[in-house]
Amino acid sequence: MNGAIDTLSQQWQFHFANGFWLIAPVIIFSGYLMLKLFTGSRFRWRLLDYSSTSSQHYFHSQYELIKHLVESKITKTTGSSKWLNQFLVWSCVSLFFVSLAQPEWVKKQLQKPEKYRDIVFVVDASVSMIQRDYILQGQRIDRMTLLKGMLSRFIDQLKGDNVSIIVYADSVYTLVPLTRDHELAKTMLSRIKVGVAGRTSALGNALTQAVHEANKSSNRQRALVLLTDGTRLTGKINYQVAMELARQSGLHIYTVAIGARSEAAAEKKASGLIYDPADIQKLKAIAKHTAGKFYWAGDTNALSSAIQDIQQAERSQDKPQMLYIKKPLYQWPLLLGLLVFSGLQYFSLRQKARI
Repeated sequence: MNGAIDTLSQQWQFHFANGFWLIAPVIIFSGYLMLKLFTGSRFRWRLLDYSSTSSQHYFHSQYELIKHLVESKITKTTGSSKWLNQFLVWSCVSLFFVSLAQPEWVKKQLQKPEKYRDIVFVVDASVSMIQRDYILQGQRIDRMTLLKGMLSRFIDQLKGDNVSIIVYADSVYTLVPLTRDHELAKTMLSRIKVGVAGRTSALGNALTQAVHEANKSSNRQRALVLLTDGTRLTGKINYQVAMELARQSGLHIYTVAIGARSEAAAEKKASGLIYDPADIQKLKAIAKHTAGKFYWAGDTNALSSAIQDIQQAERSQDKPQMLYIKKPLYQWPLLLGLLVFSGLQYFSLRQKARI
């Protein structure tokens, strides 16, 4: 997320808001009153009454007198504070149950929605991609090496976007379904080799598969990026039919021509393959028909404009989400309840010591 854009409200509430933890003390207190009402003075709860019944028997000539004096002193000592003691005891019980209900301070924030788009990369892995018509640092490199290097850097700069990679030649394979795991996409990209899907270039089949993959997403902002030399096309589906299907689906195709513009860049050393430069006009037509853009990979930095165009294009936006920041407060009623309980026990022992 890009951060909160608005703090809507702050309030406190109970984590367990079903009311059980708050009603429980009332039920216990009602039960206590009922027992007192029906049993009278015979009911003793040692937490609430300082007097207690005893099962011991005493043999003394003045036992009754002593018992009467002791009970009188207990009554005189506790009578004045009896109601206060009971109030404090029930306050202590209530505080414990309030703590169990887990009060918390809640801060609500409206999160700024993420913006993203779905980008499907269509990678040509036919045998023509082995042609070495690029010179990098004084050495010739093949088209596939250049393609993978550029595409890896491309993916690095698509922060937050969903990416997919489709590899094609004679056959078409979805190498990486739509995902935000860019490290996975780059790992799978590094494993692509020329000829992994055949020798020829079934471009129409590949574009049709790419449209199908993009349509799996409900996102309105989607794009296809086609990286190919556009030569020696085969396949059962004509590429013109496929690009019309993409246009009807609202997909823009960004075409990136891989390979030199003319035969002058061909490697002099015989490679056993007929050299074909990139078909610039064909790739321009595909981009224009789908309201996309055409780019030529003249060097390893040629995709910078393509990256900027896609980054600056309007992105889809998630719905705003509410973020709840919760700060627990249960420790305060728990601490207060323990202090009250400790105080009650202290005064109880003091009063018993005076008897």
